Amino acid sequence: MSTSLAAALETALREIAGAESRPSSLTIDYGPEGPDEDLDVRAWVERGTRSLVFAQAEARRRNGSLAAAASAVFRRVEA
Repeated sequence: MSTSLAAALETALREIAGAESRPSSLTIDYGPEGPDEDLDVRAWVERGTRSLVFAQAEARRRNGSLAAAASAVFRRVEA
């Protein structure tokens, strides 16, 4: 397991969920072993409710292979 890969996925998920959201759960599924440098990390919101944000992310290598995929649930917090 690569700490930098997990950190990159979590950072992307936190950014897409928004500053007013706090993580409730995070799941990371790792792909086959390979280099973890120069990864393209993308995150998107699958669904949002008044109190929750459901987000997905993936990290792909230069050759397009999947390094890892993540899903998370964030709780919206009133400021």
